[in-house]
Amino acid sequence: MLADLSSAEWHDHWKRMVDVSQREQRRGAHIADIVTVDGCVVEIQHASMSPTKIEGRELDHGHMVWVWDARQAFSSGQLQVTCLNGAVVSFRWRNHRRNLRSCRRTQFLDLGRLTPDGPAVVLRIEQFNEDGTGLGSLISHHSMRLWMTCGIKYRPLAEVPEIPRQRAKAVA
Repeated sequence: MLADLSSAEWHDHWKRMVDVSQREQRRGAHIADIVTVDGCVVEIQHASMSPTKIEGRELDHGHMVWVWDARQAFSSGQLQVTCLNGAVVSFRWRNHRRNLRSCRRTQFLDLGRLTPDGPAVVLRIEQFNEDGTGLGSLISHHSMRLWMTCGIKYRPLAEVPEIPRQRAKAVA
């Protein structure tokens, strides 16, 4: 199960989504975790990173996105997601990683599975406020893999599944 993966196993899980030829490519002073078929770098990050290091990777990689491990924050209820309208979701991340707001490239938060039998998903951040709230959309790992390996643009889930109450913020 995705939630039980260690940080190293989680990192490898993402890299195994693509062919070996798309992994670990040097870009400037840094090595890109994944390079998609259209040349976009996908940087897979479990641990926190300083704003200076984030800026350095973004400068070296240019066209890139971030995938951050947020499984523990989501499963503990620290990161709460609420469906707003169709594929748009709002989120609130208590005690969030403040360094993520220094990212200038697209960010995805890997939530793991919303439900035990549901697909693994990432939250694509559209807006991330200083208080840890924001807006985004949910995209399946499968859709991300198709984008990385075939160039098929990822799309938000057509329907957001019912998120278990302990993980969902009550709608006022």
